[in-house]
Amino acid sequence: MEFLAILVAWAAVQFWGSGGNIQQDGWLRRVYGFFAWAPGPQWQLGLTVLAPVLGVLLVLGLLDDFLFHIPAFAIAVAVLLYSLGRGDFQILLRLYLNSWQRGDLEGAYQHARGFSCEVGGMESDNALQLHNNVRKAATYQGFERWFAVVFWFVLAGPALALGYRLLFILLREPYLSQAERDTCNRALYFMEWLPARLLALAFVLVGNFDRGVAGFKAAADMEGSAEFLDQVAAASISATVPEGQVDGEHFVAAAAEQLECVQQLLSRSLLCWVFFIAMLQLV
Repeated sequence: MEFLAILVAWAAVQFWGSGGNIQQDGWLRRVYGFFAWAPGPQWQLGLTVLAPVLGVLLVLGLLDDFLFHIPAFAIAVAVLLYSLGRGDFQILLRLYLNSWQRGDLEGAYQHARGFSCEVGGMESDNALQLHNNVRKAATYQGFERWFAVVFWFVLAGPALALGYRLLFILLREPYLSQAERDTCNRALYFMEWLPARLLALAFVLVGNFDRGVAGFKAAADMEGSAEFLDQVAAASISATVPEGQVDGEHFVAAAAEQLECVQQLLSRSLLCWVFFIAMLQLV
């Protein structure tokens, strides 16, 4: 059932560009407010995540043997679609690349702010830093939007995939305290550690193996998933950006090519794991 649900969700994302209208997050703020009676903000945060997760587990358990599993399957697909990343990242990245290749650094910077919070804190005329941040954001979003969610969906079911996405959404909500953000970060770190390593392994296998292995070893001690995946991905592709040269047509073309190679690496790696999941289902 898991593999069929993944295929249905993938087809829906290809049609809509994202999870569609099912990805409405306003209810999460109301749930957080409902648990204001909790003894502390950490409890309030925990209950906000646990209540929907336990609700999905309960509903799926009740519907498991009903009507040949069709209602349970439909709910699993809906939860998976909700748990995928937000917005059409491919369009946003294409807009960024169009501005970048025209030499419109300010336009590229404005588009980049849409998918990387780190970009907002840098100078808009720093081309090399902008490119490095966008490359890291593109690699990480390919991971968090799809791979991490599917990993937990296959390993532990729709409820854990939902839990991952709820933590990710809450981390970016302005009404959370710093202590709650730290809790979300710790929880996401543990939930991302293993899937990030598995995706990086796919980078090595489908990319430049020797350089990828060296990059994997060099990044092994990194704590942040974004930094870890970016270093392994950059090492696993052949396209590089010339060091010390941060202007001119050659730099612009090399940076654009590196981003496109990262996207291709992500696509091949995700297909590699989809094929592996299909083999597991057959076995």
